Amino acid sequence: MTEVWNAYDLNRSQLPHLLIRGEKIPEGQFHLCVNVLVRHQDGDFLCMRRSANKSLYPGYYEFGAGGSVLAGEDSQTAALRELEEETGLVPDSIRLLEQVCSVEDQCHFDFYEAVVSGDKSQVCYQVGETDAHIWLALREIPAFIESHPCFQSQKRILQRWIG
Repeated sequence: MTEVWNAYDLNRSQLPHLLIRGEKIPEGQFHLCVNVLVRHQDGDFLCMRRSANKSLYPGYYEFGAGGSVLAGEDSQTAALRELEEETGLVPDSIRLLEQVCSVEDQCHFDFYEAVVSGDKSQVCYQVGETDAHIWLALREIPAFIESHPCFQSQKRILQRWIG
């Protein structure tokens, strides 16, 4: 099934046409992506490893889940969908942390924090997306992001967020 996205301009105004995953995004246009940082009620953060079979950034670690917002979907709905698809988790609460634009990636990013409770071993993997996870205490995050491949955008967000 082909993924279809809404098109946006630099200012996040929705454009009247759609974008198709895998096709070149026209110059000056963007699609919307979400990243969900997952915090357990005990304070630990979920870090998922991208599958070795991913074409982009195999083996990289991501804090939580993320992906593209589908056409007709709002950002928070996409965040909840991606979180459940990639981890099997349904959060007790979710809140928007930050919105950024990456001109080089032609993408607007919405960063959320989701708080979950319950058994931390119940994390599930989405076949072809993720293949491992680890829960990290706040104090462990700086050393982890320096010693493991992680996305620069998530590093910047985490460093601002955790000090």
